[in-house]
Amino acid sequence: MRYAYGILIGAILPGVIFLGASANRIAGIGDVQSVLDELWGVYQIWFVASIVLAILPLLIIFFVRKDMFREFLIFEAGGFGLFAPMWLFIATEISGSPWYSILIEGITRGLVGFGPGGDIIGIDVSNIFLIPFLALSVVTGLIFLRPSFITKYGHTGELPELIELKEDTVTKGGSPIDAEMPEIHAPKPTADSVASLRDILMEHGTTDPVINLILNSGIGTTTELAATSADQLAIITGLGKREAEDLLMAVQKKIWFGDI
Repeated sequence: MRYAYGILIGAILPGVIFLGASANRIAGIGDVQSVLDELWGVYQIWFVASIVLAILPLLIIFFVRKDMFREFLIFEAGGFGLFAPMWLFIATEISGSPWYSILIEGITRGLVGFGPGGDIIGIDVSNIFLIPFLALSVVTGLIFLRPSFITKYGHTGELPELIELKEDTVTKGGSPIDAEMPEIHAPKPTADSVASLRDILMEHGTTDPVINLILNSGIGTTTELAATSADQLAIITGLGKREAEDLLMAVQKKIWFGDI
């Protein structure tokens, strides 16, 4: 639903802007110069109002819901990109010209700017510039309004869903880390594990002094011995590194293939 609201806002804003401009042009049909001059002044006001209309929601969101600003910015930019060309064609059709006429002739006095003398003048938009701009606008809008794009770039910090999940986990007791990572204890030597380790070492032909050195070092299970490095085992037992590697390999084979 939130995504739908974002799309709706992004679609309505350019519609209001372009339909307002088309209403001004419809009122000027008839070519009465005095009326055209007056409507040109109205169009200048609407041009400035359109810019304010596009920026004002962003400012409101920035100060009221700063956490949503990036998401709203993407929705508005994507909405303008995707829907502005459509509204432009509709506004052109409503104002009395075929929608495709702007692709052939461009837009006369479509923009408002300052002339060389500082006077406010109308700026024509050439179709050479307009066509690629509209195409790029649609492509940009499609990219911005993809749910994956909004999810990736529209949020600052953690997603609201993750925050709610963490709060729910804490409410039920325990921290989120405890819930995801249960406590794991290292294997503790027992009489059976020590006896099993001794049997494996004796099968390999390990001498009693070496076995005692291994057991006295705190290694009391086959798992602990298999996890010991050859260098560490050589230091514990006084064996050469090659002998320690052979011993570890024998223990590991016994663990992995002992029941086969």
